[in-house]
Amino acid sequence: MNDDLWIKIYETRIVVGYLGEKNQNAWWDCNFLSRSSKSFLFPVFPKTMALAQYNGVCKAASIIHDEHIGIGKHFHLFRLTDSIERKISQVSLDDENVSKTNTYIASNESALRYLEIHSTPIHSYEGPVSIGDYSDSDLAKLLNLTISHYYSAFAKGLKVFPYYRSNN
Repeated sequence: MNDDLWIKIYETRIVVGYLGEKNQNAWWDCNFLSRSSKSFLFPVFPKTMALAQYNGVCKAASIIHDEHIGIGKHFHLFRLTDSIERKISQVSLDDENVSKTNTYIASNESALRYLEIHSTPIHSYEGPVSIGDYSDSDLAKLLNLTISHYYSAFAKGLKVFPYYRSNN
């Protein structure tokens, strides 16, 4: 696996996190990625505000996904294996990645456009959706399916929670 995959996971988390926030589609009750959040986060996290936003929205999204999917032998966009999480957290520390990703969440339209560009046509149902069995080697394929389900759901006004089954 390469850095492009980690960047794509990071970008997708930010975009889905943004679209799921209270001010957009209200899948989770937070606004970490809103412009107004910067005014209260910056005084507390002046050097790591983007990381605080990322961690906050990912935690909020993870909690809601876990409530719908369950915790156990499942993974989803906001909860992957520890080794993958470590790699993605390194991506989130890169200012260039943060700046680029901020352009994707400049508006609902730009965020949806990101998902549309990275998706294939798919019919998604509301609620938990099993994408398949998790494996590190299939993560790129699983991510593409995940993006497709999120795009379909946000475009139709549905809530979907794609997940991967663990073989362990």
